[in-house]
Amino acid sequence: MNPLECYPVVDLGPLMKGMVIGGLGIFHVFLAQFAIGGGMLLCYMQWLHMRGRCSLSRFFSEGYFKVLVSFVLGAVTGVAMWFTTIQISPRTIGVMVHGFHWVWATEWSFFCLEVVVGYLFYRYGPWLPDRARLQLLVLYAFASWMSLFWINGIPAWQLTPGDLLTSCSVWDGFLNPGFLPSLIFRTVSSVAVASLAACVLINFAGRLSREQRESLVLLRNWNHLCS
Repeated sequence: MNPLECYPVVDLGPLMKGMVIGGLGIFHVFLAQFAIGGGMLLCYMQWLHMRGRCSLSRFFSEGYFKVLVSFVLGAVTGVAMWFTTIQISPRTIGVMVHGFHWVWATEWSFFCLEVVVGYLFYRYGPWLPDRARLQLLVLYAFASWMSLFWINGIPAWQLTPGDLLTSCSVWDGFLNPGFLPSLIFRTVSSVAVASLAACVLINFAGRLSREQRESLVLLRNWNHLCS
């Protein structure tokens, strides 16, 4: 008997297996893309502060990053995704790990860098000079987007395997027909999610007046904000 066919059968009762993976996956992807887009947004806000556009941009970035620590939940739900998918479809996960183990290892390296830099900014950001803050934020945004870049090719391969089925080349599978469209879509979605979260945070900031909130959301009248 083939050892790959000896996995136990998981019965989730009234819950369908696809809904379990889908529900957890939606939550995980939302947090992950929020962290990616948030890093880009914070870089932009810090750059505005260094250009002298408005002092409130630093206040915003410090408050926003406390919300952005959701990448901790993103990491936890990522582990939960591994546990759930291994229980439901171990053979599929085994094939993906066997074929893309170095791609996954590269993605994990960038994710580790993202977490380390994120915690450094969270712990020491308020006391760092502006240039050092910007460097940390750029490194955080770069690491988080590169994590997206490397992981994007694997789920895209599941939908559009491309030439991997005939060439058995990892790069043919990774750089599949759906890779670039999904990468662009995920990047835009990350920025959109982070911007919406920023609007929510701004509107709940008690220290800002209504005019200041409106100006910060619309990115206009910066001189009025600093007055």
